[in-house]
Amino acid sequence: LKNVYPQNYSELVDTYAKKYDISSSVIYALIRSESFFDKEIVSSAGAVGLTQLMSPTAGEIAQKLKIKEYELTDPQTNIMFGTYYLAELIRRGEGSLLRAFFSYNAGFRKVTTWLNSSMLEFGKTNSLDMDLFLETVPVSETREYGRKLIGATVMYEYLYNNADFSETVEGLLQ
Repeated sequence: LKNVYPQNYSELVDTYAKKYDISSSVIYALIRSESFFDKEIVSSAGAVGLTQLMSPTAGEIAQKLKIKEYELTDPQTNIMFGTYYLAELIRRGEGSLLRAFFSYNAGFRKVTTWLNSSMLEFGKTNSLDMDLFLETVPVSETREYGRKLIGATVMYEYLYNNADFSETVEGLLQ
């Protein structure tokens, strides 16, 4: 299983996961799901590199990090930018990793709209269990993306940190 869930770029992942206060398992799951560790990959939509960042998003990140020149196919830059961006989405999403995963895929505003609609549908006023929200995301690609990242994060935690499956899943759905 460790061949299927590798820890390529471990020094960079560990450095930026620590810097931006995210579990390295989450970053490995992100990279594995987005690019399977291919630093040169470009999606049909134009997303580039290990964490599959779009050029406008990368430009905003570079501006916030005060970096004038960068190359998204450079593993250090891409991992730094992707980790920073995911950390920002977690912060903006009130600490919810699943909400951040959805936002990474579909955009923060869309996810906020979906969450508000789901809360309204279920008669909730200020929160909704994330496992219920997972099932109500209206775009199947985003719903499956969230599931895939949760699954990969759980596998990384299990394989490399001896974590319990149910505790890890529960923590991810907070």
